[in-house]
Amino acid sequence: MNTTDVMHAYNEHERKVINDIDGKVIDTDGLIKFVSDNPQGSYISYYSLDEQPAKAAIEREVAYFSQLGKAFEWKTYCTDVPQNIGELLLSFGFEQEEPESFMALDLSTTSEREVDDSLIVEVTDAKGIRDAVSVQEQVWGGNYDWQYAHLLNMKTQTPDDISIYVVYDGGKPVTSAWIMFNGDSPFAGIWGGSTIAEYRGRGHYSLLLNKRINEAKLRGKQYLIIDASDMSRPIVEKQGFVFVSTTTPYAFHPQK
Repeated sequence: MNTTDVMHAYNEHERKVINDIDGKVIDTDGLIKFVSDNPQGSYISYYSLDEQPAKAAIEREVAYFSQLGKAFEWKTYCTDVPQNIGELLLSFGFEQEEPESFMALDLSTTSEREVDDSLIVEVTDAKGIRDAVSVQEQVWGGNYDWQYAHLLNMKTQTPDDISIYVVYDGGKPVTSAWIMFNGDSPFAGIWGGSTIAEYRGRGHYSLLLNKRINEAKLRGKQYLIIDASDMSRPIVEKQGFVFVSTTTPYAFHPQK
């Protein structure tokens, strides 16, 4: 797999083409952003700038979101231009979050996985999606009401674009994950992938990973992608995922 080609294709099909549920997509001189209807969930999706235009673009976006009173995320990839974009964002008051590994699996190189579907519940209603989000809140901390609203709206409005899975133990949701599809894009993205601490080591994460690999293959996608944490990377590497780029989120919170 040529990772340079994969990154280029991802930029074209995923970072430049965004689902506008719960917000609007705005293209300003090649910088593409999603403005959420909610206080959280806004982000910069794509940009390609020289250093001086980058400074002006950052200043413009900070002013724009500050006026709206909305926080937003600017996620960078180590393949992006300018290469010092992270330093520039920090100079404008952004907070750097934990880097992750953007990785891709060429689905043509992998066979269908054996999955015990009796252990997996695909959730589609408000209660089930709340269960999925409750796992994320326990694992990562904080209030994820914005994520719950987005997942519920997406499942309601474009149900074929997302599948949300939960593993329960004695009726308690202990692992959750979802897979998202973006129209005719050759990519499918896997997100969530979290297990409550005391239930780790039982294979729940790999179970939902294999479930989503099978679904992406069934849907005829070429690549499955993930932003893998340090905890997840060794697991997905064993499944054939290849490192493409380091991705680092930078968060901006307007002053109240």
